[in-house]
Amino acid sequence: MNKISDVLERSLVQNFVVSLSAQTEQLDEIIDAMLNAPQHDLNQAIVQFIASQESHDLARALDIQKENLNAIQNGLALQKEHLADAAKIVALCLALETNSLKKLNIAESLNDFPM
Repeated sequence: MNKISDVLERSLVQNFVVSLSAQTEQLDEIIDAMLNAPQHDLNQAIVQFIASQESHDLARALDIQKENLNAIQNGLALQKEHLADAAKIVALCLALETNSLKKLNIAESLNDFPM
């Protein structure tokens, strides 16, 4: 069973952890890493992650349309129209796999939002 952190380059994973606390934008770097990763392994890791989640809640939390989530589950993560949504999923996977969410300082005003 592949994890996103196993599929992407080690430097991206390390930089991702640092960037969460530095509040930098890494979407372009994540997309580049996704495009350079072995497609089969990346798709498998994404599909496994989605399968382990409640897909409706995941789509809502990441602001992904249900049909786009279904397309990503069907191996279309690297198609242009799904790339940004797939990058959101990859970022969430990295955050969970590296335990980075525990290190974030969440503003009290966001306490009512599901996380």
